[in-house]
Amino acid sequence: MNTSVHFQEKISSLRLAGLALLLPVLLVACQPTRQTVVVLPEPEPVIEDTSLQDEAAARARFEEELRYQRMIADILYDGRKALNANRLLTPPDISAHAYFQRVLAIEPENAVALQGIQDIVAKYLQLAGEAGRQGLYDEAKGYLRRAEQVDHNHAGIAPAWVALEAEMTSVDVVHSLSAAELASKSAAISVQLSRIAIQARDSGAFFLITAPSDDQARWIYTQMQAAVEGHRLRGNIELGSTPTIRLIMPVDGDA
Repeated sequence: MNTSVHFQEKISSLRLAGLALLLPVLLVACQPTRQTVVVLPEPEPVIEDTSLQDEAAARARFEEELRYQRMIADILYDGRKALNANRLLTPPDISAHAYFQRVLAIEPENAVALQGIQDIVAKYLQLAGEAGRQGLYDEAKGYLRRAEQVDHNHAGIAPAWVALEAEMTSVDVVHSLSAAELASKSAAISVQLSRIAIQARDSGAFFLITAPSDDQARWIYTQMQAAVEGHRLRGNIELGSTPTIRLIMPVDGDA
Protein backbone atom coordinates (compact mmCIF):
# COMPACT_ATOMS: atom_id res chain seq x y z
CA MET A 1 0.00 0.00 0.00
CA ASN A 2 2.72 2.37 0.84
CA THR A 3 4.52 1.48 -2.35
CA SER A 4 1.44 2.43 -4.46
CA VAL A 5 1.02 5.77 -2.74
CA HIS A 6 4.60 6.51 -3.13
CA PHE A 7 4.38 5.75 -6.85
CA GLN A 8 1.38 8.03 -7.28
CA GLU A 9 3.13 10.85 -5.55
CA LYS A 10 6.12 10.40 -7.76
CA ILE A 11 3.91 10.56 -10.87
CA SER A 12 2.30 13.74 -9.61
CA SER A 13 5.71 15.28 -9.00
CA LEU A 14 6.77 14.49 -12.54
CA ARG A 15 3.58 16.03 -13.93
CA LEU A 16 4.10 19.17 -11.91
CA ALA A 17 7.68 19.38 -13.09
CA GLY A 18 6.60 18.96 -16.74
CA LEU A 19 3.98 21.64 -16.37
CA ALA A 20 6.58 23.95 -14.93
CA LEU A 21 8.80 23.37 -17.91
CA LEU A 22 5.95 23.90 -20.45
CA LEU A 23 4.48 26.99 -18.79
CA PRO A 24 7.06 29.52 -20.11
CA VAL A 25 6.72 28.13 -23.60
CA LEU A 26 2.95 28.41 -23.49
CA LEU A 27 3.14 31.97 -22.16
CA VAL A 28 5.47 32.99 -25.00
CA ALA A 29 3.21 31.33 -27.59
CA CYS A 30 0.16 33.15 -26.26
CA GLN A 31 1.75 36.63 -26.64
CA PRO A 32 0.81 38.65 -29.81
CA THR A 33 3.26 38.48 -32.74
CA ARG A 34 5.33 41.62 -33.28
CA GLN A 35 5.45 42.86 -36.95
CA THR A 36 8.55 44.60 -38.19
CA VAL A 37 7.78 47.44 -40.66
CA VAL A 38 10.53 47.90 -43.23
CA VAL A 39 10.52 51.35 -44.85
CA LEU A 40 11.82 51.10 -48.39
CA PRO A 41 13.58 54.18 -49.88
CA GLU A 42 11.71 56.26 -52.48
CA PRO A 43 12.78 55.29 -55.99
CA GLU A 44 14.80 58.00 -57.73
CA PRO A 45 12.88 59.68 -60.57
CA VAL A 46 13.94 58.64 -64.03
CA ILE A 47 15.12 61.78 -65.87
CA GLU A 48 14.87 61.40 -69.63
CA ASP A 49 17.84 62.81 -71.52
CA THR A 50 16.29 65.28 -74.03
CA SER A 51 19.50 67.11 -74.91
CA LEU A 52 19.80 65.35 -78.25
CA GLN A 53 16.17 66.15 -79.10
CA ASP A 54 16.63 69.82 -78.16
CA GLU A 55 19.78 70.04 -80.26
CA ALA A 56 18.04 68.49 -83.26
CA ALA A 57 15.10 70.90 -82.91
CA ALA A 58 17.43 73.90 -82.66
CA ARG A 59 19.32 72.77 -85.74
CA ALA A 60 16.07 72.33 -87.66
CA ARG A 61 14.95 75.85 -86.72
CA PHE A 62 18.32 77.29 -87.75
CA GLU A 63 18.24 75.54 -91.11
CA GLU A 64 14.68 76.68 -91.73
CA GLU A 65 15.62 80.30 -90.94
CA LEU A 66 18.66 80.01 -93.19
CA ARG A 67 16.53 78.74 -96.08
CA TYR A 68 14.09 81.62 -95.53
CA GLN A 69 16.82 84.27 -95.54
CA ARG A 70 18.35 82.78 -98.68
CA MET A 71 14.96 82.86 -100.40
CA ILE A 72 14.51 86.57 -99.56
CA ALA A 73 18.05 87.38 -100.66
CA ASP A 74 17.58 85.56 -103.98
CA ILE A 75 14.37 87.48 -104.75
CA LEU A 76 16.00 90.81 -103.92
CA TYR A 77 18.98 89.93 -106.10
CA ASP A 78 16.67 89.14 -109.01
CA GLY A 79 14.93 92.46 -108.42
CA ARG A 80 18.18 94.41 -108.60
CA LYS A 81 19.19 92.59 -111.78
CA ALA A 82 15.84 93.42 -113.37
CA LEU A 83 16.20 97.06 -112.32
CA ASN A 84 19.65 97.33 -113.88
CA ALA A 85 18.29 95.75 -117.06
CA ASN A 86 15.42 98.30 -117.19
CA ARG A 87 12.83 95.57 -116.66
CA LEU A 88 10.90 97.91 -114.41
CA LEU A 89 7.25 96.86 -114.81
CA THR A 90 7.47 94.40 -117.66
CA PRO A 91 7.52 91.48 -118.20
CA PRO A 92 5.05 91.25 -115.30
CA ASP A 93 6.45 88.07 -113.72
CA ILE A 94 10.14 88.92 -113.93
CA SER A 95 10.12 92.69 -113.56
CA ALA A 96 11.89 94.58 -110.79
CA HIS A 97 8.51 95.69 -109.45
CA ALA A 98 7.25 92.10 -109.28
CA TYR A 99 10.30 90.90 -107.36
CA PHE A 100 10.26 93.74 -104.83
CA GLN A 101 6.52 93.41 -104.27
CA ARG A 102 6.96 89.67 -103.69
CA VAL A 103 9.32 90.43 -100.82
CA LEU A 104 7.08 93.17 -99.41
CA ALA A 105 4.16 90.76 -99.33
CA ILE A 106 6.20 88.69 -96.86
CA GLU A 107 8.13 91.46 -95.11
CA PRO A 108 6.27 94.80 -95.49
CA GLU A 109 9.13 96.71 -93.83
CA ASN A 110 11.99 95.18 -95.82
CA ALA A 111 14.31 98.16 -96.41
CA VAL A 112 15.95 96.80 -99.57
CA ALA A 113 12.62 96.10 -101.26
CA LEU A 114 11.22 99.51 -100.27
CA GLN A 115 14.31 101.20 -101.70
CA GLY A 116 13.91 99.13 -104.85
CA ILE A 117 10.41 100.54 -105.38
CA GLN A 118 11.78 104.07 -105.00
CA ASP A 119 14.56 103.28 -107.47
CA ILE A 120 12.00 102.16 -110.04
CA VAL A 121 10.18 105.48 -109.75
CA ALA A 122 13.46 107.39 -109.99
CA LYS A 123 14.35 105.48 -113.15
CA TYR A 124 11.02 106.36 -114.75
CA LEU A 125 11.51 110.02 -113.83
CA GLN A 126 14.96 109.93 -115.41
CA LEU A 127 13.59 108.38 -118.61
CA ALA A 128 10.76 110.91 -118.71
CA GLY A 129 13.23 113.78 -118.40
CA GLU A 130 15.41 112.43 -121.19
CA ALA A 131 12.41 111.86 -123.46
CA GLY A 132 11.10 115.35 -122.76
CA ARG A 133 14.45 116.96 -123.63
CA GLN A 134 14.50 114.97 -126.87
CA GLY A 135 11.01 116.16 -127.80
CA LEU A 136 9.51 112.70 -127.30
CA TYR A 137 6.61 114.07 -125.31
CA ASP A 138 4.21 111.14 -125.60
CA GLU A 139 6.97 108.81 -124.49
CA ALA A 140 7.77 111.07 -121.56
CA LYS A 141 4.11 111.09 -120.49
CA GLY A 142 4.08 107.31 -120.60
CA TYR A 143 7.08 107.12 -118.28
CA LEU A 144 5.46 109.50 -115.81
CA ARG A 145 2.25 107.48 -115.78
CA ARG A 146 4.24 104.34 -115.02
CA ALA A 147 5.99 106.17 -112.18
CA GLU A 148 2.55 107.01 -110.77
CA GLN A 149 1.53 103.39 -111.13
CA VAL A 150 4.47 102.31 -108.98
CA ASP A 151 4.11 105.02 -106.31
CA HIS A 152 1.65 107.83 -106.95
CA ASN A 153 2.76 109.59 -103.74
CA HIS A 154 6.39 109.96 -104.83
CA ALA A 155 7.51 113.54 -104.30
CA GLY A 156 9.32 113.76 -107.64
CA ILE A 157 6.35 113.03 -109.90
CA ALA A 158 4.54 116.38 -109.68
CA PRO A 159 7.68 118.45 -110.50
CA ALA A 160 8.38 116.10 -113.41
CA TRP A 161 4.96 116.83 -114.90
CA VAL A 162 5.64 120.57 -114.53
CA ALA A 163 9.00 120.21 -116.24
CA LEU A 164 7.44 118.25 -119.10
CA GLU A 165 4.77 120.90 -119.62
CA ALA A 166 7.51 123.51 -119.83
CA GLU A 167 9.35 121.41 -122.40
CA MET A 168 6.21 121.05 -124.48
CA THR A 169 5.59 124.81 -124.56
CA SER A 170 9.18 125.85 -125.16
CA VAL A 171 10.45 127.21 -128.45
CA ASP A 172 13.34 124.79 -128.49
CA VAL A 173 13.84 122.73 -131.63
CA VAL A 174 14.46 118.98 -131.42
CA HIS A 175 16.02 117.10 -134.33
CA SER A 176 15.68 113.31 -134.38
CA LEU A 177 18.55 111.27 -135.79
CA SER A 178 18.44 107.81 -137.33
CA ALA A 179 20.18 105.28 -135.09
CA ALA A 180 21.14 103.18 -138.12
CA GLU A 181 22.53 106.19 -140.03
CA LEU A 182 24.46 107.24 -136.96
CA ALA A 183 25.90 103.77 -136.42
CA SER A 184 27.15 103.67 -140.02
CA LYS A 185 28.17 107.36 -140.03
CA SER A 186 26.48 107.75 -143.36
CA ALA A 187 26.79 110.70 -145.72
CA ALA A 188 23.12 111.47 -145.22
CA ILE A 189 23.48 112.04 -141.50
CA SER A 190 26.58 114.14 -142.05
CA VAL A 191 24.52 116.46 -144.24
CA GLN A 192 21.75 116.59 -141.61
CA LEU A 193 24.27 117.46 -138.89
CA SER A 194 25.72 120.27 -141.03
CA ARG A 195 22.27 121.83 -141.41
CA ILE A 196 21.61 121.58 -137.67
CA ALA A 197 24.98 123.20 -136.93
CA ILE A 198 24.21 126.14 -139.22
CA GLN A 199 20.81 126.59 -137.53
CA ALA A 200 22.50 126.56 -134.11
CA ARG A 201 25.04 129.17 -135.25
CA ASP A 202 22.50 131.49 -136.82
CA SER A 203 20.07 131.32 -133.88
CA GLY A 204 22.70 131.41 -131.17
CA ALA A 205 21.16 128.26 -129.72
CA PHE A 206 22.77 126.07 -127.11
CA PHE A 207 22.68 122.41 -128.22
CA LEU A 208 22.17 119.18 -126.34
CA ILE A 209 23.36 116.04 -128.10
CA THR A 210 21.84 112.72 -126.98
CA ALA A 211 23.42 109.53 -128.29
CA PRO A 212 23.69 105.86 -127.26
CA SER A 213 27.46 106.09 -126.67
CA ASP A 214 30.04 108.70 -125.84
CA ASP A 215 31.94 107.98 -129.06
CA GLN A 216 28.84 108.59 -131.18
CA ALA A 217 28.03 111.79 -129.31
CA ARG A 218 31.54 113.14 -129.85
CA TRP A 219 31.41 112.22 -133.54
CA ILE A 220 28.17 114.19 -133.88
CA TYR A 221 29.77 117.22 -132.25
CA THR A 222 32.84 116.95 -134.48
CA GLN A 223 30.68 116.89 -137.62
CA MET A 224 28.64 119.88 -136.47
CA GLN A 225 31.67 121.94 -135.51
CA ALA A 226 33.33 121.19 -138.85
CA ALA A 227 30.27 122.58 -140.65
CA VAL A 228 30.62 126.01 -139.03
CA GLU A 229 34.36 126.52 -139.11
CA GLY A 230 35.38 129.70 -137.36
CA HIS A 231 32.37 129.66 -135.01
CA ARG A 232 32.44 127.80 -131.72
CA LEU A 233 29.24 125.98 -130.99
CA ARG A 234 28.10 125.76 -127.39
CA GLY A 235 26.46 122.66 -126.09
CA ASN A 236 26.50 119.54 -124.00
CA ILE A 237 26.34 115.77 -124.38
CA GLU A 238 24.26 113.11 -122.63
CA LEU A 239 23.78 109.40 -123.18
CA GLY A 240 20.40 108.07 -124.21
CA SER A 241 18.94 105.29 -126.30
CA THR A 242 17.37 107.63 -128.88
CA PRO A 243 19.82 109.92 -130.73
CA THR A 244 18.62 113.51 -130.95
CA ILE A 245 19.93 117.07 -131.03
CA ARG A 246 18.01 119.67 -129.10
CA LEU A 247 18.58 123.33 -129.93
CA ILE A 248 17.83 125.37 -126.83
CA MET A 249 16.82 128.72 -128.25
CA PRO A 250 17.90 131.89 -126.49
CA VAL A 251 15.29 134.05 -124.82
CA ASP A 252 15.33 137.83 -124.45
CA GLY A 253 18.32 138.89 -122.41
CA ASP A 254 20.48 135.85 -123.23
CA ALA A 255 23.95 136.70 -124.45
